[in-house]
Amino acid sequence: MDIFETVVAFLVIIIIGLIGGLIYWKIRLGYEYDKVIGAYIENAYEVNTPDEMIKQVNLAIEGMKKEGLTPDLYGALVFKKPSNTMEWQYKFLDNFIERAEAVEEWKQKTYSEGSQSTETMGDVYEEKMDNLREFIKEGGNADWIAKDAWYIKKIGWWKIIIKL
Repeated sequence: MDIFETVVAFLVIIIIGLIGGLIYWKIRLGYEYDKVIGAYIENAYEVNTPDEMIKQVNLAIEGMKKEGLTPDLYGALVFKKPSNTMEWQYKFLDNFIERAEAVEEWKQKTYSEGSQSTETMGDVYEEKMDNLREFIKEGGNADWIAKDAWYIKKIGWWKIIIKL
């Protein structure tokens, strides 16, 4: 084996190692984020009652605050604008909670009155729940700013490489 083949083999090993390392870090960081914030947003989408959705979103908000995602942080490194601040993220989630509370109040009021058939009200309830799910998944997940802000806070400019 001549020197050229040795250098090429060495470079291939380094490139494979770097790619493997980046994949590992992407998976590991994704898991860390999901463990404290992201999984709660996913849970909120999956559950079948507004009150459970509210609980899950509140757990996500609690995780954001524990991770130090203050309202002044951005989910962007360069193109910072009002729509990618954590302040907006918190307002969005508060708005979701208000919507879910309204659906829960409607459900309690409607089913306690018994004024219409349960089947008809069940259809309306399912439509309201679908609307809540659509709202929480609007444009992806409801934590799109928090996820980017978390990556930036944890790893700074490396976010660009890791999120690829």
